[in-house]
Amino acid sequence: MQQQGPGRTGGYQMWGLAVLAALIVGLAGCETDSFLDSSSVGRFERTPTILPILNQLDIIDEPQADPPGLSEVMPEDLIPEVKEYVMGPGDLVTVVVFELVIENVESTTTRRVDELGKVRLPVIGAVDVAGKTPSELENELAQTLERKGILHDPTVSVYVQETRQNIYTIVGEPRYGGTVFGPYTILNEDFRIMDAIAQARGVPGSVKNIYVYRQVPLYKMPKPVTGVGDAQAAPSPAPTQEATQLIEQLMEGIDENKPPAATEPSEEVPAPEAPEMLDAGLDQSAPDTAWVNVGGKWVRAEQPRPAAGSAAPAPAPAGSAAPAVGGSEEDERSNLLTQRIIRVPYDKLVNGDMRYNVVVRAGDILRIPAPNIGNVYVEGQISRPGAYGLPGDGDLTIKNLLASAGGLSPLAIPERAELIRRIDNNREAWVRINIRAIYNGTQPDVFLKPNDQIIVGTNFFALPLQVIRSGFRTTYGFGFLLDRNFGNDVFGAPPSTTN
Repeated sequence: MQQQGPGRTGGYQMWGLAVLAALIVGLAGCETDSFLDSSSVGRFERTPTILPILNQLDIIDEPQADPPGLSEVMPEDLIPEVKEYVMGPGDLVTVVVFELVIENVESTTTRRVDELGKVRLPVIGAVDVAGKTPSELENELAQTLERKGILHDPTVSVYVQETRQNIYTIVGEPRYGGTVFGPYTILNEDFRIMDAIAQARGVPGSVKNIYVYRQVPLYKMPKPVTGVGDAQAAPSPAPTQEATQLIEQLMEGIDENKPPAATEPSEEVPAPEAPEMLDAGLDQSAPDTAWVNVGGKWVRAEQPRPAAGSAAPAPAPAGSAAPAVGGSEEDERSNLLTQRIIRVPYDKLVNGDMRYNVVVRAGDILRIPAPNIGNVYVEGQISRPGAYGLPGDGDLTIKNLLASAGGLSPLAIPERAELIRRIDNNREAWVRINIRAIYNGTQPDVFLKPNDQIIVGTNFFALPLQVIRSGFRTTYGFGFLLDRNFGNDVFGAPPSTTN
């Protein structure tokens, strides 16, 4: 039997080392994840991808309740209302009467409207001013001078020197950014929200939405938004005669004094169905049945509007008050006001989308919401545990927080992590999260909220893997660390000390 010589054995060893070196070089050059380091995370794929970032966790976060009257920007919000100014308390009014005292000389009197809406003028006396336009006051003063025999065919002019009714207000958190809160004057009819922001010295760029609180007539109230971010409510399907009949059947017995049911609509003019009835109930082209939402229920209006082309309105029910002489049903309903909140996406407006540059009207209140800032906390197997500042809503995610904290520690197990979120003043929810899946792109990241706390855990195998990794050192090759305390056969016995 032929024995292998030392040369052949040495050749096999060289071949083995070469294969091992090639394997190591190949593994080092490939895009492979770490086999021994369980804390290594990342996607590292050549194909790009797009993933959502969650604003809420459905399993723990309660749905955000929109305030009553919240709606998006409507087309009519961009149309200026060109009308004569209506005077009120606090206005400074100048009245000029030709030849009131001296012939061929104008008599000029400047007065401020008092809290009761009156001004006192020479010769004429106290005059009600509040609720009137300058032209209406001119006609009234001319008729008074004519009726009292003071002047024949008088010439009266009324000028408003200072207006206190065309006022809007900007409110928000004190000393937030450079915005100056307080009341401001609307300078013209086409005064828009960008002009209002400029008057208040701008708002911080972190503001995403501006809310406009406005008092509007009830019949002009648009349909509420169906969800956060909806631009317009989806159009309702075509109304049917069966829907109207069903509503009438459901409403029977609610009000014994209600007027009799209107005639069935013709095919040319279909009957509207809720919730479109609130918008169409006062429209001239709407059928004779009007509905309003009272207490969350759709009920028939007290005086149905007559159909187009009819000569007279339907008679009022017995016991109800008749409308004032000279007034109209629409005038009476226009006195019923409700609050509307317009959500203006400032982040789109500031980038040039003028579809949201709404007209600011008298009495509007513009609220600049402060960012939901606070602290978030991270602990456990993290490089720098502690508290970190949250700049605002939608500005910090789990990946951002871990990067700010120096990343995971060598003993971290990304699959073992928990998110603790405070859901109200005295409750909190615990949710298991998978950090590795978030970094791999198989699960969406999550926006953090104030007081969120993340705990990164470990397991039994993390420490042995860390010991193995620590045993390798980069020298001229790869090997284990030789500790002098246990290398007596190499370094010799440690020196002994004698007394």
